[in-house]
Amino acid sequence: MNILHKLIVATICIAATLAQPPGGGMQSGDGIWTRDARFGELETFDACFGHQPGSGQYHHHIQPICLRAQLNDNVEPLRSGRTGTIYREKSSGLSHSPILGWALDGYPIYGPYGFSDPKNPSSTIKRMNTSFKLRTIAQRDTLPDWSLSYHSGVAKQLMAAQLGPAINSFFPLGRYIEDYDFVQGLGDLDQYNGRFTITPEYPNGTYAYFLTINADGLAVFPYIMGIQYYGAVTTTSRQVPADALDYFNNGQFTGAQSATDSLLKSFQTKNSQNTAQAVIGWDPSAGAQTTWPGTQPTGARTSGSVTAPINADVQRIRTTTSSVYVNSNDLPSYTIGPWFASMSGGVFVNFPSAQNFLAEVSRTPQAASSARTATGLGSVGVWVNGVSVFNAMDGASYKSSTGDDAGGGIVVQNTVNWSAASLEGGPLAPGSLTTAFSNFGAVLATTTEQATSADWPVSLGGTSVTVKDATGMSTQAAISYASPTQVNYRLPEGMASGLATATFTVGPKSFAGYLNIVPTYPSLFKANSENLAAAQVARIQAGKIVYDAVATPISIGLAAEQATLILYGTGLNSSKEVSVTIGGMKLQPAYAGPQGTYQGLDQINVTLPQSLAGKGKVDIIVTASGKPSNPVNVVFQ
Repeated sequence: MNILHKLIVATICIAATLAQPPGGGMQSGDGIWTRDARFGELETFDACFGHQPGSGQYHHHIQPICLRAQLNDNVEPLRSGRTGTIYREKSSGLSHSPILGWALDGYPIYGPYGFSDPKNPSSTIKRMNTSFKLRTIAQRDTLPDWSLSYHSGVAKQLMAAQLGPAINSFFPLGRYIEDYDFVQGLGDLDQYNGRFTITPEYPNGTYAYFLTINADGLAVFPYIMGIQYYGAVTTTSRQVPADALDYFNNGQFTGAQSATDSLLKSFQTKNSQNTAQAVIGWDPSAGAQTTWPGTQPTGARTSGSVTAPINADVQRIRTTTSSVYVNSNDLPSYTIGPWFASMSGGVFVNFPSAQNFLAEVSRTPQAASSARTATGLGSVGVWVNGVSVFNAMDGASYKSSTGDDAGGGIVVQNTVNWSAASLEGGPLAPGSLTTAFSNFGAVLATTTEQATSADWPVSLGGTSVTVKDATGMSTQAAISYASPTQVNYRLPEGMASGLATATFTVGPKSFAGYLNIVPTYPSLFKANSENLAAAQVARIQAGKIVYDAVATPISIGLAAEQATLILYGTGLNSSKEVSVTIGGMKLQPAYAGPQGTYQGLDQINVTLPQSLAGKGKVDIIVTASGKPSNPVNVVFQ
């Protein structure tokens, strides 16, 4: 199998009525089957797993992975790209997770790792396991026992008007929080996602919440906290009393820093004068911005913005004998964004803004003595960088009279469309190779089929793709691979820049996907999840050209061998201004343009200088018409 065939195969393989909830906040729908935010809003999370509503309040429903990385909570970078850094869990050398935040009942929120024996600080470190699991039900006609105290006045056996939707690809198990059962003793944590335990900060023990993830680092219900607080919530006014003392303000401590108060010590103050930065989905290659949304395609409307740079992390801390009051702009010091979704140009149109967010955390938490308070909608706590903690709900619930959810984010069957090379969201250039993935159960083809030649058809697997550009011109796209959940196609050439729509027609049904088309947006193919370049090295030996893969370290060889690195990508769109940067060294390619066999596939040849010998692992970026590609890497011996 030659490398070009491998590239194609690799691409294939990778690839309302308002109800009042018990905890406050307005929830749309019947309020019986409550939508899980990870299901309904995952597509709008950035690489840090945060996003924001129209109000601009940046927050997390699941683990704040970038905060975990910032605090050395047992994660390491897997790869980085234009849309952020992807982290993975460490497999060895684990330590007890740090305090990542505080619930409004005053108890700490730790990362996913704690002592295997909650009474023994010398016991091994383990990942905390949830005690929730998906229910084994054929229909949604009963509520799980754990949710009954939350759904006050609703019986376990539901009446006809309270039944949930049939379980299918559009309404799968896991769409609603009531799709989960709590099984005492199944995991390490209780139904509030916490336990009483010794921790490094509390050698005598404390109740603490823990983030829940699986072995691969994926978020597991209920993610951060349950739907009710374990502790008594008495600090709900969030008004700072007149006798509160300043502890930290405007980048300065007003007195000595506490060496013993775990609550005060945990808050991140060292970055309070750093400017908040975001990568914007309209052009992630531009890097982090200090204002946003910035330049956007004509016709794209947004909610929330930052028009002047603002400071990140905790801005002020005040204390009383009973509470700690924390002010922030609700923006972290690590880079956030971009946000993608099935909206105009494939970009989520809500952006964060300065909130002057005030959180009040009790200094003397106590377990609730009777009925527990529902966490409800909105902020249920504060991360140590001042960003809001939300729970597992997104504000929507099933509405029996309409047969669909009401409220929250818009959940419709659609597609997300990414570069087939980088597998990143962002702009796409005319003629570039594109991969569409099914979203919310959209069926993109009737069968799985691959094109049998380089001359790709416009209909494959029972599907066709029509792209309509900003001028209203519609053109059918050539398809290389089709399956019910993924379609690989090539954007037609000559598409106008701006917002575009890709429509997938499967029999009588059609599903839309949204694109932002720009003249040039280079993307490079990767051979694995760690950004190894999908490339070859060509060299002259005994008068013949010999090709080697880059899966092993590259030997530059003798100067007479003229070692040439051959990269493959898409999105150059005939750009005449192409350069290659290898390990910080800028080089001019010997060739950059169409590969020739497969339309839309670009080839970049660059002669490797002798000075790269022994450099080890280096990043490679191709820049075309001022736009840098996603980074890939190789190793030079």
